[in-house]
Amino acid sequence: MRAGALLAIGLTSLRRNLATSVAVIVTVAICLTLLGAGLLLRAQAHTVDGFLLDRIQAVIDLDDNISGAERDALAADLRADPLVQAVRYEDKAQAFERFRRDFRNSPDIVSGVNAADLPASFRLTLADPRRAGEIITGYAGRDGVDRVRDQRALLAPLYRILDACTIGAFALAAVQALAAFALIYTMIRVSAHGRRRETAIMRLVGATNGTIRAPFVLESAVAGMVGGLFAAAALIAGKIYLVDHRFARQTAFPLFGWDAVWAAVAGVLLVGTGASAAMASVALRRHLRV
Repeated sequence: MRAGALLAIGLTSLRRNLATSVAVIVTVAICLTLLGAGLLLRAQAHTVDGFLLDRIQAVIDLDDNISGAERDALAADLRADPLVQAVRYEDKAQAFERFRRDFRNSPDIVSGVNAADLPASFRLTLADPRRAGEIITGYAGRDGVDRVRDQRALLAPLYRILDACTIGAFALAAVQALAAFALIYTMIRVSAHGRRRETAIMRLVGATNGTIRAPFVLESAVAGMVGGLFAAAALIAGKIYLVDHRFARQTAFPLFGWDAVWAAVAGVLLVGTGASAAMASVALRRHLRV
């Protein structure tokens, strides 16, 4: 059977079951929009991580009683450490200037702190910031070291929020997927029942199960593809309205680009079309056996 004839049969069947078809398309669109949103949130997490990876440092705070010899020995060991790309010493005055700059919008906090309250430190640029844990293990507890800090830990709340939103979007998408599959199953069984005489005639003339199944699978695939197109439009609109306009003025970190959107669009279209076709094939197995 030619592709044009198959498509015509599928579209005719969708029109016959218009109410069910619309319900399937809407449910699939919601499911795929949530799936796409989860993919974009993951892309945002990777964007933030990549942007900050080279900007985040490990910091070794020094004890106030550290001797000059201990400080020099520690600096020499850090410069010889293959994990450390660059070492910069920051005394108390420089630490206080950094503190005042970071909290310039909170004068009440700045007024309660002076240079003596802040520790001198070594600020380390790491060859691989993901291995900051090895720096913490290697230098924590050493003579003259008060504590070792990984500044990536400051971003943990942001990553937790992004991860929670991503998991929530995927969970809601899974729930919607169950509803979509139930509707697709119902739509295909109703369509197959209404065309049972046509199916019986095709059997009599020697049509294979694949030939009989093809129009129904195509019908479901078209519904899934249309739902995917609506989801793709929602993702593109979200990128234009939210990312490029509402949040464009924030400068803390970059937002995901159009490459992530196109990847998500391709993903939801493939999943919508493929999963819908697969569900139709499953729904038809019992019908064809009968």
